[in-house]
Amino acid sequence: MGQIDHSLDPRLRRLARTKDNPERLREDVSLAFAFSTTDEPQPATTQKSVLVLLASDQPPSDFSHLNWTKIVERIYTVDLPVNLFDALAKSTSVQYIEAGRPVWQELDSSIPEALIDQVRALPPGGPGLKGDGVVVGVIDFGLDFTLNDFRNTDGSTRVAFMWDQSLIPLTGEASPANHSHGVEYDAAAINAALASGNPFAIVRHQPDAGSHGTHVTSTAAGNGESADPSFPAGQFIGAAPEATIIFVQPNRSPGIGSFTDSIRIAAAIAYIFEKAEEMGMPCVVNMSLGQNGGSHDGESVVERAIDRHLETPGRAFVVAAGNEHVWRGHASGKLAQGQSKTLDWRVGGGLQIPGRPPFPPRPDRTPNELEIWYSSKDRMRVRLTDPAGNTSNWVEPGQSDQVNLGNDQIFIVSERFTALNGDAQIYIEMSPPGVSGTLQSGSWLVELEALDVVDGRFDAFIERDVRDNRNNFADQSFFGGTSFDPAMTLGTPATCRRGLAVANYDHRAIPQVPNISSSRGPARDGREKPEVAAPGTGIIAAHALGGRPNGTGGNWPIRVAKSGTSMAAPHVSGVCALMLEQDPTLSAVQIRAMLITAASPSMGILAFDPAWGCGRLDADAAINLV
Repeated sequence: MGQIDHSLDPRLRRLARTKDNPERLREDVSLAFAFSTTDEPQPATTQKSVLVLLASDQPPSDFSHLNWTKIVERIYTVDLPVNLFDALAKSTSVQYIEAGRPVWQELDSSIPEALIDQVRALPPGGPGLKGDGVVVGVIDFGLDFTLNDFRNTDGSTRVAFMWDQSLIPLTGEASPANHSHGVEYDAAAINAALASGNPFAIVRHQPDAGSHGTHVTSTAAGNGESADPSFPAGQFIGAAPEATIIFVQPNRSPGIGSFTDSIRIAAAIAYIFEKAEEMGMPCVVNMSLGQNGGSHDGESVVERAIDRHLETPGRAFVVAAGNEHVWRGHASGKLAQGQSKTLDWRVGGGLQIPGRPPFPPRPDRTPNELEIWYSSKDRMRVRLTDPAGNTSNWVEPGQSDQVNLGNDQIFIVSERFTALNGDAQIYIEMSPPGVSGTLQSGSWLVELEALDVVDGRFDAFIERDVRDNRNNFADQSFFGGTSFDPAMTLGTPATCRRGLAVANYDHRAIPQVPNISSSRGPARDGREKPEVAAPGTGIIAAHALGGRPNGTGGNWPIRVAKSGTSMAAPHVSGVCALMLEQDPTLSAVQIRAMLITAASPSMGILAFDPAWGCGRLDADAAINLV
């Protein structure tokens, strides 16, 4: 059994232990960081980006030679060699070091449904708000800046800045000030690209056909001018069609699809708010991305950074609640002293998503993670049994263990008083043997026993393990049988305190219903999340590369229908922009309270419902409150 360093994320503790074993280190790095795809052994001097919560606003002098980027007061990212994790964690200037967690993606009839069209109507019918003078920032994958939806009437761009974190600067290009990676393009560069014959050769941000980010940005701030014979101009207009756009493409490595990590997200949020402040404009940031790990109580370092940014008036942050309700990633229970409960953690495919064929059995070649959170008033111990019947030792609070069950490598950390929120956490990693190995398929049994109980409640969360093109969702692990609890399936950072989490409902259905995939609240600490629901099912918005050849003799459509909380969130972001146009001094908490107050509860729904939040988005009522 090992000792615990309370200031080091459990994902990183394992690296600190195995830094002198190159083969083992390579496997551990692949688990702790979303972008480690190389098959080569990783030397201990390999630098990895981490989030650091400091005791003061200055990085420790002994580590000042490293590349530090300030996110917000006392929160930085730093590129840190693996062999220095331990040393930095022991610095008296450091409160906590957090690993980046993998983050994934989560119109015409939806705008009237949310009464946004009434707010855009000119007097005397309405106040005529369209987002003028407000920044809508979008953190997502793939913006087709060439589409008319994102241009002014003279053909110039409405995109003030674009930061593609995945690009390496070429001659004449540069990263943003205060950031050490990616390429920044301003409006002048984008306009020069638009005037050329090949815009994507000048602004090297190349969206995929139908990219998620184009659809999201169009819903929040598209002007409806992109058109083809099937989709006329002026019909599919976004919520804030005159807003100024800032777009950040998070970094991603080849082969992992639309995944990034929370460190890139933290930098993107800071960048958008910095740029909006430089332009003297209020700003709302939309993030239709999320993850499933963490404490789900708003206390992660990323969520703290978001909340601190939102202390400044004239800012709002909107995040998709997530589509985890059907992924069977949450379990819970309440134990009396001496009682135990066994969770069925299924590995190797077979997940049944309602309305879709079940995923077939499939070897799991990716690491799997599970976190259990409970009150530190209690003491619980845990052990793991593999499908073959091999069982680990009991791990009690304050202990950690690294063992093999069969050929699979298991790492368990149990901590009673975690540094960020004081709650107790159990962290379990399972990783296959070697680069080409597979985890044992079947039911892994997680046995939790209550040693001392005051409260007794626990919640367990399985992290989404899709990282690359090896699995394509088919080997996602999940809770089997009765272990699954469909409540409290919100992603993070949807549980942040000052931001707005948005659920997805089908506005076309009679009666209207929450989408079955939309994540349910509340937050783990009991706060009412999500705040509101917005139309997010069958939303028609701009299609990246629309009107361009599709390779089969035709052209891509100019618009496409998509569904998910990713589509619901930008409706709310656009309404936030309209509210900030009406009053640029509004604070994030005022905007949140007004949207909750204005929300229209569905028939038979109480003031708060885990699926609906506080009700359906009502832009007209919200503007009246402003």
